[in-house]
Amino acid sequence: MTVGIFEDCTFCLKVKHLPRQQKRKLQTDIKENGGNFSFLLNAQCTHVILDNADVLSQYQLNSLQKHHIHITNPEFIWESIKEGKLVDVRNYDPLKSVGIAPPPCQKASSSEVKTDDPSLDSHPEKDDVALTEFSTENAEIPHFPQDFEVAKYNTLEKVGPQGGSETAVVELWCTGPPGERIFLTSARFLLADGTQTKRLFSVQKSSEDASQRYERYVEELQEQGFLLREHFTPEATQLASEKLQALLLEEAVPSSALSQEVSGLVEMIWAEALGRLEHTLLKPVNRMSLNDVGKAEGVLLLVKMAVKKGETAGYLHKMMSEFYRLIPHRGVPAEPVTLRLVAQKEDLCQLIRDMVSVCETNLSKPNPPSLAKYRALRCKIELVEPNTEEFSRVKEEVLRNDHRKSPVNILQIFRVGRASEAAEFLSQLGTVRRLLHGSPAQSFVGILSRGLLLPKVVEDRGVKRTDAGNLGSGIYFSDSLSTSIKYSSPGATDGTRLLVVCDVALGKCVDLHEKDLSLTEAPPGYDSVHGVRGTASVTSDFEDDEFVVYKTNQVKMKYVIKFCIPGDEIKDFHPGDNTELEEHTPEISHFSKVEDLQLPDTDPLGHVKAGLQDPSGNSVPLEDVHIKGKIIDFVAQVIVFQTYTNQSPVPIEAKYVFPLDDKAAVCGFEAFINGKHIVGEVKEKEAAHREYGAAVSQGHGAYLMDQDAPDIFTVSVGNLPPKAKVLIKITYITELSLQGACAAFFLPATVAPWQQDRAVNENTQDTVKKICIKEIGTQQSFSLTLSIEMPHLIEFISSDTHQLRQKRTDCKAVISTVEGSSLDSSGFSLRIGLLDACLSRMWVEKHPEKESEELFSYPKCVTSSSTASECIRTAAPTMGNTELWKVLWHLSLLPPAHGLRNILLISDGHLQHESLTLQLVKRNAQHTRLFSCGVGSTANRHILRTLSQYGAGAFEYFNSKSKHGWKKQIEDQMARLRSPSCHAVSIKWQQLSTGAPAPLQAPAQVQALFHNDRLLVYGFIPYCTQATLCAIIQDKKYSTVVSTTELQKTTGTMIHKLAARALIRDYEDGALHEDETHHEVGSFRRKASLVVLGLSWADCPWRCNVRTLGWKAPCHLSAGSVPGCRAQ
Repeated sequence: MTVGIFEDCTFCLKVKHLPRQQKRKLQTDIKENGGNFSFLLNAQCTHVILDNADVLSQYQLNSLQKHHIHITNPEFIWESIKEGKLVDVRNYDPLKSVGIAPPPCQKASSSEVKTDDPSLDSHPEKDDVALTEFSTENAEIPHFPQDFEVAKYNTLEKVGPQGGSETAVVELWCTGPPGERIFLTSARFLLADGTQTKRLFSVQKSSEDASQRYERYVEELQEQGFLLREHFTPEATQLASEKLQALLLEEAVPSSALSQEVSGLVEMIWAEALGRLEHTLLKPVNRMSLNDVGKAEGVLLLVKMAVKKGETAGYLHKMMSEFYRLIPHRGVPAEPVTLRLVAQKEDLCQLIRDMVSVCETNLSKPNPPSLAKYRALRCKIELVEPNTEEFSRVKEEVLRNDHRKSPVNILQIFRVGRASEAAEFLSQLGTVRRLLHGSPAQSFVGILSRGLLLPKVVEDRGVKRTDAGNLGSGIYFSDSLSTSIKYSSPGATDGTRLLVVCDVALGKCVDLHEKDLSLTEAPPGYDSVHGVRGTASVTSDFEDDEFVVYKTNQVKMKYVIKFCIPGDEIKDFHPGDNTELEEHTPEISHFSKVEDLQLPDTDPLGHVKAGLQDPSGNSVPLEDVHIKGKIIDFVAQVIVFQTYTNQSPVPIEAKYVFPLDDKAAVCGFEAFINGKHIVGEVKEKEAAHREYGAAVSQGHGAYLMDQDAPDIFTVSVGNLPPKAKVLIKITYITELSLQGACAAFFLPATVAPWQQDRAVNENTQDTVKKICIKEIGTQQSFSLTLSIEMPHLIEFISSDTHQLRQKRTDCKAVISTVEGSSLDSSGFSLRIGLLDACLSRMWVEKHPEKESEELFSYPKCVTSSSTASECIRTAAPTMGNTELWKVLWHLSLLPPAHGLRNILLISDGHLQHESLTLQLVKRNAQHTRLFSCGVGSTANRHILRTLSQYGAGAFEYFNSKSKHGWKKQIEDQMARLRSPSCHAVSIKWQQLSTGAPAPLQAPAQVQALFHNDRLLVYGFIPYCTQATLCAIIQDKKYSTVVSTTELQKTTGTMIHKLAARALIRDYEDGALHEDETHHEVGSFRRKASLVVLGLSWADCPWRCNVRTLGWKAPCHLSAGSVPGCRAQ
């Protein structure tokens, strides 16, 4: 054999039908001739060895072609060895027969599996399971991708007969994308004499097999006398892989008890960081809302953009006033608005977030204990005892290059470590040096919790640069204590100084003697830069040696040094009573008993009397109600006429509660009082309330229509004259619901009491008496007329509540109630049976006066509980941080081999590591769906909605004021859990011009659809007659195109107004952008247009003095389309 002929080759073996003996021979031959193996098919591979080309998917074939990877068969290996050189790969096409017969089914004996290499077949047969047995010989773990993760681990210990102990660490590794993931079980042993280490391994192809093999091997070790240990000893930690060491570091933080010295350090850096925070903020930090902090960060982002655009000082101060409203200050700074001020406020927001998180961990205690602050840092801190070898060694390293003449007093040394740094540190670059970084004490909360930042990031965040930036935007270090002292300063609390000792992976470092302020990365071919210190014999621009790296993962913190120099005034620092050394555990005993609560079917306030009342308290019903409207497909416009008479001999204020479904939007209000015609005007809610109160106090007649909830509107009539007869005309638009193959229209008659009483009790003026109407009529005169137009054949039209008269053609109809009809508490319902209700279609509506169009469409239809209940009943709240990411992390490493896994999250949405949590949910959505339920008055609905959207699930918010609806919400979520989903829904709008503005869509972020779900998506795009709807169903991408023609366009404003309401919902529900800060930016930008431009779409022009209409107005529409989609 010619040794080394495969030296530059990396092979991926996919030999499913090759006999086991030939497969092992193939592996041995490749290895003995210098070849390398890859478990995964990736860009590092040079050859893929196949015995059947069918094992490759089309995606893999495209990837091979893209990366120029050769496809060949096993004969290529043996012929190359025979010839002593690489033969022409084109002569060994796996599509041709290779003359190797598949072996008969047989299992290998245990003697066949003692090999250093696991099976490299990525598509093993069940008979190959024997190849996963552990080797009994001391061997190195074979090549395995270095980006693996540790899914499970244990440490065990066995005490020998002579007192010596043997330690074992067993780990389950996994790597590769879902669907192609491979698992390796590693067991490492440290013998009693400390001289030998055994490494044993096993490879599986599914998470179930890997978990079973891992657990079985741990049981085998226990049978041999090993005992499981809860904590890792230093010896066991040294046996662990680097990945596991990083994981142990992360998990050590929340469980650590604090020493007196560590507690003192934590209290000191927190006090330094917060500084005079209590003098800055108007209210305590623990009373601040994270939702307000999120909004404030959105304002700051807007201000930053405005500063960069060069906006006027007045405009900038106006924007900053909104920030100070959200984060109240004791005194607003008079300094000009600059990027530095903005970044300082961003740091303030980050500190508030940290403090609120600490308060949440400790049941919102205003002064949490040291352990809580320590946990918030998410950094492991341990005291290095003064009389140890480690202390002496580190002290010597720090003082070694001190060029100062005066001595430095090292007071304390703390060992520190951040899990993310340990996991990402680029030690493979080489030339790892231990260097120093000095910084003011107030910066150390940020340094320990978030790591060292690049100066360009630091400047943007408002941190004052202490280095001169001699070598551009990098992280600066020195090997001299005298240099680092220049960048430290005595703390305000105890007068001491701090510096951090880091391992820095310099890699290939270039020496420079001249400053270069333009550097943002190391010069080509280098990993770092060294500014050489000038001496008598060396000419240089640098006074000190400066080492600079330009990547944060080249830095790993090791120690924090607390020291002082001559002249520093050391003070006694005595933290408050919150620094007692207790591992605080919230008292949750009173939460442990879970009562079997019954949800109310109706609101408990239903017994409260409400309605139109005269001065004697007698109800005054409406005289008659007439309804006119039109239905086009699944949208409707309804006009309601109501007549009633004021029987009171004195002026009164009647407050009318108007019932509507939650899909409705009021767009018109008119009143006729004793022959006078009054038309309402849309105004911003606060302004409308002010004008209404002023009109009533001056004795003028006035109406105020208000929306307090999705299904309730109120009309306040001020100074209604005695005996006056009033006719009210209200116009609203709504969406129909889908019930099977029927479109359902419903007109409610009575408002839900819980919302009605709130509306009745609201005080809008205090000049005249107020009376209320509860129903729009009971047994009074009632009539209804509707025109109907559908895109498909109408099969039938029926009503469960009223007798109808109807005239219809195939797609159009006119219906009306019979004479003598009345409207009782059952309301009015209508069902329209449709043929092909789910077929894709598009409607375009043209405004009668403006050049705007609306479109909507529908895609085709997509077609042990007791243990869980007991777990829920016995679960108790910890009242602390929600570290969901840890659960998701471990679940992601062991995905189900078949089917879907569902997670139901019940939370207030205030999570730790939000971005990491979102990444984990999004990355694993193909096998793990997440459904979220928001609870609490301060719930972060945005993050919960985003989690469910990323996780192909659904979000429900459980409002404490509407508990009667919780049962249905719970039933809906449980039904979705059992249903396949249609997620990643998106709409691609056809735009004729490349310079056209970006489409304005509502909802901007579309939630997943499930069985019987229907969704309308509204878009505003000029001259759009075609849209493509895309979605993912069971890991397959689907799309459908909907279109219309000029001849099919309708004229009107119905869909325009529904689209306006959809924008309002997007604004209120927090779904303008998946990132919360950018959502807040979008909210602030959209708010003005919702108020100002919404006036043009309300159809309520001024016609009368001091007659105002207050309403959360629908927003302005410039032009567009309204598509809708439904999945079943």
